[in-house]
Amino acid sequence: MSHLDRWYIDLSLVALLTGLAVLAVTADATGVVRIAAVVPLVTLLPGYAFVALLYPSSGNHAVRTVDETQRGLRNPLPSKRGVDTVERVVFAVVSTLVLVPCVALLTSVSPWGLAVRPLLFALAGLTLACTIGGLFRRRRLPAESRYTPQFGQVVSNLGYVDTTSAFGGTDSRRRLYNVGLAASVLLLCSSVGYAAVNPPQAGGFTEFYVDTGDVSGDSQSMYPSQFAVGETRTVPVTIVNQEHERQTYEAVVEIQRVNGTGADADVLESTRAGSQRVSLAHDERRTVEFDVSPDRRGSDRRLLVSLYRGQAPADPSPGDAYRTLRLPITVN
Repeated sequence: MSHLDRWYIDLSLVALLTGLAVLAVTADATGVVRIAAVVPLVTLLPGYAFVALLYPSSGNHAVRTVDETQRGLRNPLPSKRGVDTVERVVFAVVSTLVLVPCVALLTSVSPWGLAVRPLLFALAGLTLACTIGGLFRRRRLPAESRYTPQFGQVVSNLGYVDTTSAFGGTDSRRRLYNVGLAASVLLLCSSVGYAAVNPPQAGGFTEFYVDTGDVSGDSQSMYPSQFAVGETRTVPVTIVNQEHERQTYEAVVEIQRVNGTGADADVLESTRAGSQRVSLAHDERRTVEFDVSPDRRGSDRRLLVSLYRGQAPADPSPGDAYRTLRLPITVN
């Protein structure tokens, strides 16, 4: 097969890598797999597809003869048309640096907001659209004019040494410039891509609250606060893990008789009413329900709901708990 018949390989590879990035994000891949799949999408692929859409033809080098009677130049000057492989890679990185902020700005005003998934899906859509457009434009050109990827040209250009300069001397520094350019592009892609895929995370925390359910203007409180002696009522408590890693919790409910209110109240009597353990992944929420049945009357009662990371101690106390809820109740 002639190399001219491989004009679609680079854009097919772009589409494949874009699909892998979408699959990695959809499957909630983490670690090295996520970085390897997503970094190309935020550093190179959108710009490469965009450049392919703008420049479907290959880069052709030629020598332009100059009339020395008009220009005063004795030597012919080199010239070129189109964009070759090395220039496409450089333009792709620069274009991506422009496209990604623009897509992020549009995503931020969308109903989904500026989040990792909407941003990556928008970049994937833009990349695939430019890829299809680039393939269509190349297909319309004559076979000899289409850009055909020659990745070996990148390697050969890195080691290229021009033995003559425009002034008749030697210019062995070109190799150093090419190697420096390649290293800079690689460093830029690595740093920007890693920062985009792994943004700084704020300190972790856990949400812990009473599930209020349906609250109306006739509701006396946001939770079940009125009990009859021996009556069993359900108190739902919601736990949301925002610790950036899987956590195991144990929630403990106590019925207390207190003197005073708040954290400074004196606990006169305490009875453990139940406990539950749950294991939650990051950003996962779970509602646990406790059946509470007070056995003594009084308006000096409260429910103390304590959340512990890991296993609760045998003799739990509010000071050892990670989160606590103090819910006054009245038992008639």
